[in-house]
Amino acid sequence: MFQTSSFDLWCKENISRKVVTLVKDLDMHLGGGLPSGLITELCGASGAGKTQLCLQLCINVQFPRTVGGLEGKALFIDTNKGFSPFRLGEIAQAMERYFPQFNAEKLLKNISYVDCSDYTELMIAVLNLRNILLEDQELKLIVIDSFSFPLRFLEDIRLRLRIAYEILTDLQSLALKFNVAIVITNELTTRCVDGGEWCPTPALGEAHAHKINQRLMLRKEIGTGYHVVSIDKSPTYGKALVTFKIKSSGVRSAI
Repeated sequence: MFQTSSFDLWCKENISRKVVTLVKDLDMHLGGGLPSGLITELCGASGAGKTQLCLQLCINVQFPRTVGGLEGKALFIDTNKGFSPFRLGEIAQAMERYFPQFNAEKLLKNISYVDCSDYTELMIAVLNLRNILLEDQELKLIVIDSFSFPLRFLEDIRLRLRIAYEILTDLQSLALKFNVAIVITNELTTRCVDGGEWCPTPALGEAHAHKINQRLMLRKEIGTGYHVVSIDKSPTYGKALVTFKIKSSGVRSAI
């Protein structure tokens, strides 16, 4: 007999907590934040705010359960040297100032860091995740910044697609089994569309897009000081456009 029904999955999804972004309107449109058990992709050009949001999420996942948080730890897998300990410390210290129950040093100690210089090291890091999750059940968020960066150096397109597919399949399995939120970042490339016009589009193609569960598109509004995030793909929620700001204290609502 089958062990799991769709009702069981529905109940699990409804009681599963989410990682808030601290962008009020975005959290509202996403039903409370980024979901556990799924892969969320942050996609955008350089400077769009992808890494800044990833750093903020590593802090936010530690919010106590009493305020709707996961009270968990985070793992940051860095492939393009975008991780900034100073910036993360700045966000943690700001959180300490706003909420006396937080301690900046403890917040930082709850975020583990892995450096991957190429796609082989990324594959090894993902393969090691199962043992890490078995050993530390407090780990609730895994960030890969950037997922696409090491793969784009592979000239063999078929090999690139196969490796990306294998990694994402492993990540999907881990997200479901351990009910962790997985966030990956992706860059923009250009693609020729009908009429010969070149348009910006997420890297790694359509096959990759089908493997991720949720995609948020980020961009910087030149000359305004604001950033914009749009829900481009979601299994549950419709499309939406939200403005936010990146402050010294971290990612926040525009107002």
